[in-house]
Amino acid sequence: MSDSLSGILARLEEVAAYDGPWRPLRDEAPLLRVRLQELRERETRLDDLLVVALVGGSGVGKSTLLNALAGDQLAATSEYRPCTSVPTVYHPPGTSLGLSNWNRVSGSALEHLVIIDTPDSDTVVREHRDTVIEALRQADVILVCGSPEKYLDEATWSLLRPLQGERTMVCVETKADLTADGVREHWTSRLKEQGFDVSGYFRVSARHSLDRKLTGHAQHAEEFDFSRLEAFLRTELTSEQARRIKRSNAIGLLTKTLQRLTENITARKPDLDALYAKLSETDKAVARETCDIVGRRLFAEPHLWNYALGREMALRAKGIVGTLYRILEAARSFPARLAQRFSWGGSASTGRQAAALLNEEGVFAEDITVASDAIHDIYAQRRSELALDWVRAGFDPSNAEAGFDEFRHAVQQRLAHLLRGPARDRVVARAKWLTCWPVTLLADAPPVAFTGYAGY
Repeated sequence: MSDSLSGILARLEEVAAYDGPWRPLRDEAPLLRVRLQELRERETRLDDLLVVALVGGSGVGKSTLLNALAGDQLAATSEYRPCTSVPTVYHPPGTSLGLSNWNRVSGSALEHLVIIDTPDSDTVVREHRDTVIEALRQADVILVCGSPEKYLDEATWSLLRPLQGERTMVCVETKADLTADGVREHWTSRLKEQGFDVSGYFRVSARHSLDRKLTGHAQHAEEFDFSRLEAFLRTELTSEQARRIKRSNAIGLLTKTLQRLTENITARKPDLDALYAKLSETDKAVARETCDIVGRRLFAEPHLWNYALGREMALRAKGIVGTLYRILEAARSFPARLAQRFSWGGSASTGRQAAALLNEEGVFAEDITVASDAIHDIYAQRRSELALDWVRAGFDPSNAEAGFDEFRHAVQQRLAHLLRGPARDRVVARAKWLTCWPVTLLADAPPVAFTGYAGY
């Protein structure tokens, strides 16, 4: 599980590093990075001690429950007012913790657990509430404490709702008595309605259990489920069970992270599908119109192909007529070659550039300027038609000129590939056919016959 979790987290970190033009994914990235940091921390703590947090409103008996579990007066208690402002951390001796600002008490009653007594979750002090949130972030198991008078306070559940599926939760009724037997049924039914999955429920009288331990008396019925709660913490939460709980919590957090990411991205699918369809249609239209322009401006010019064919034939011509043709072709192209050598006459025309490509004279694709203004007008028009769909799909406006430069470069590359490849192959094939030996002999037959007759 650890290896597979590492692989999933590595892939999610690539998603969290996204800084592209699509706003929905970019907006999700900060929260995703926070979740991934927590998952990385939990991944490294799979073999650590299990951390249990006592959470509840003021006066429900969280500190009394901690003292009862430890069998000592560790945390200050009060029946009527909040008395915990700084969390008390009860941990086995020698445990290394990074909670230096909290009250730390080293004990041995629960040698495989770390218990945190948190401030009241219904406090109006912002610092105390932030401390509770930090304690919940550290916890693996949450003991939700409540009394018959207070067990459904919204302040507590507002802190626990974001952790549904990410923590193991256990309900503890800390001030149980015989007259409040209906609390359990009402509490669990309300939790089920709100989607909470509670792993256990214990009715205890923390005050009676603490008094019994301090005085050394025997256990009595007024403590209710306290012995079962102690057995749960001591024997059921073994090292292997703790590891399973930590794995389950990590998987729950990962599942919620992926679910949120999937839901938010899937919600934009209709807009993305509409944009994709429009882009496909526009791509075809721009390609078709660009091909029409290139065809009219370049491939429909017969002088280009005559020029290219003449150059290829001059390289392969043989016999009397072929030699004369080569001399005439060299004389005809001498001014152009001279101007190109000394860079006279400015830039070459598109036709001359294309002809040079057909004859492999070293002209690069970036040098071809085939009707750039006309193609730019087509690109700008189609781009304006896509602007609304582009923004509706959640993309930032992009640089129009940069986009056109890329498009023009792609057109140049494909045109160069066409001219250097299939087009030149056809010209070469035609030149070879016109300069082959049968055609050369047929062309040389009249002058040879005339010269022979005249000599005779």
